[in-house]
Amino acid sequence: MKEFSVDFVSPSGNDGMTAPTQEVEFQLDDGSVETMHAFRRPDGSFVLDNSPFHAYGISCGDTFSAVRSGEDRLKFVAVVERGGHSTYRVRLQAGAGHDVFHQQWGALDTLGCSYEGSGLGERRLYSIDVPSTTCVQAVYAVLEHGEATGVWQFEEAHYGHLQK
Repeated sequence: MKEFSVDFVSPSGNDGMTAPTQEVEFQLDDGSVETMHAFRRPDGSFVLDNSPFHAYGISCGDTFSAVRSGEDRLKFVAVVERGGHSTYRVRLQAGAGHDVFHQQWGALDTLGCSYEGSGLGERRLYSIDVPSTTCVQAVYAVLEHGEATGVWQFEEAHYGHLQK
């Protein structure tokens, strides 16, 4: 079984949640696992503190339930409350470096997005977090432009703006 993990990126605030973060496993459709970080809330639920590279249907800031497995690992069960963020993924063309992404990043940064990146494999992968206060249509236009000009391919992993 493949396992994917991401680098920890702390949010700007974690009111009502305990630190440090805990690793939670998210089962993927192909049987592999993506491991992400989350803060435990006082009620025992968790708030996702990563932007998923492979999991669908969840975004940074979403609250979810998890259970301990026999191996004493936390496993995702279900989303219990949406945080209002959306997640898009960008995959660069084969052989393109981080500098190619960074040349395009300014427009998304100005819109309030953040990202996590992975250099594993021949095509760099970025998971882009779109906060609830950001105009998702403007973000989508930037992503479409990058795809139309051959810089990247993108996909929507979770649209959370209407579900807050």
